[in-house]
Amino acid sequence: MHSNNSSYKTIPMHSDSIGSATYIGGNFFPGFANHRLRDTYFGGNASLFRSHNFGNFQGYYGLNATVGQYRVNYNKDIDGDLQTSPYFKQGDHFFGAVGGTGGINVVSPFRKGEWRVLGAELSYQQEFGDYYKFRNKLPDSAVRYVDKRDHYFTWGLNTEILGDVGKSWLLGYKAAYIMNLHTLRSYQSGNRLHPAYFSQTIHLSHLNTTGYVQMNAGTRVLSLHFGVNYRLGR
Repeated sequence: MHSNNSSYKTIPMHSDSIGSATYIGGNFFPGFANHRLRDTYFGGNASLFRSHNFGNFQGYYGLNATVGQYRVNYNKDIDGDLQTSPYFKQGDHFFGAVGGTGGINVVSPFRKGEWRVLGAELSYQQEFGDYYKFRNKLPDSAVRYVDKRDHYFTWGLNTEILGDVGKSWLLGYKAAYIMNLHTLRSYQSGNRLHPAYFSQTIHLSHLNTTGYVQMNAGTRVLSLHFGVNYRLGR
């Protein structure tokens, strides 16, 4: 779930005079992971969430479900030697998760737009599927770092700016830093790793529909998300 737990959430601007709104959303994401980004994965996410404007603040919260396929591609170990262990057999592994995300922003409106100066977000995902089982079978001595938990809990900070570009179109950019609350420990060296990633999103909205492209890059991961959010009503 690393880098795939926090998709873009649409929030109406203060100038829209919409106090609250309900959205459905969906996206698909190709990505690369693991040492030197040698593994690949592909998946999709669906969400239902609620957004609010109140004073100089905005908030959102909702539920989501994710499914995908993770492919173990490499046949060499972390030192570049031929990997003969059966644990590293190349192949596809199904993954899935259900969870929830919530966040709050401090907002500063300006002419024809607004700056969401600082936002904070929490996300929790409960994982299931073959890939989780695959990780749990890996011996500690075979890899430097492996997360054998079936849940993924993150916090993040973000900032966003958006504005009216004419004829009911809104264009915006969001940057976020998201960190796993769990620390990974190498059983080989004793070192600790705190997985995190940097997210950048460009989004374009027209009336009830928002399309976005999101790039996430961080600790041994790189992914692209292509998604749409649709406002159901207030």
